[in-house]
Amino acid sequence: MLSRSANLCRMTYSAKLRQCLWSVSARPAILALAQQPRSQYSSGSKDPAKTPSEPKKTLVLPKSYAETVRRLLKRFLPQYQSLAIGKVVYEACSSYPEFKEFWVDDCQLPETFQTWFSTTSLYVWMAMVRIRADPNAKYYSQGLVDCFFRDAEQKMRSSGIKSSRIVNDTLKDLVSSFKGTVMSLDEGFARSDAVLAAAIWRNLAPVDENVIQVDRIAQYVRRQLQKLDKCTIDDLTTGGFIFERIE
Repeated sequence: MLSRSANLCRMTYSAKLRQCLWSVSARPAILALAQQPRSQYSSGSKDPAKTPSEPKKTLVLPKSYAETVRRLLKRFLPQYQSLAIGKVVYEACSSYPEFKEFWVDDCQLPETFQTWFSTTSLYVWMAMVRIRADPNAKYYSQGLVDCFFRDAEQKMRSSGIKSSRIVNDTLKDLVSSFKGTVMSLDEGFARSDAVLAAAIWRNLAPVDENVIQVDRIAQYVRRQLQKLDKCTIDDLTTGGFIFERIE
């Protein structure tokens, strides 16, 4: 009985001794393994030095398909570019520097919103005459007119008019006035300088007492229309055209 207990104690002591020796000898290997980066054992990462990068595949349409897609998109592209092109053209129409110097001082027109609208309408009309020769004139002219009336609405609101009803009613009157101005200037442009001068007088002079230099303005309009006729549509729609000063 005593020998069996001694053997059991001896076996237990030997097992504990082997466990201690294994833990001491395996500790450096376990520490080294723990210090290795985890990226080596990550299933989602690859070593770029060992795995060559695959070239990206580029989808190339057949020539016939590419031409068809280009032709279809070309039909709808002016519709989406009309507002951006209208802003560029309107910038040239609304940035004339002689408003105060010529229209107010020399022509003795009142420095009011109506005077600004009438004189700007003249420049917008001249740009529209050139745009009409382009196949996309419908979209470009609409973008130009939209920018013109948006600027008019902003000027009315910035002047202190808060009522939306008053602004909308005024804009309706301005639209009718602008349509009449365009029609009368078109008639003068097609017929003679005398008819053009009469149209300028009716649309720019609010009362008969204003001393407006009609002949000088009519000659200026003719010169600018000739300049616009020599200008390409790309120059006009990309900001390459600038109206000359009234001399």
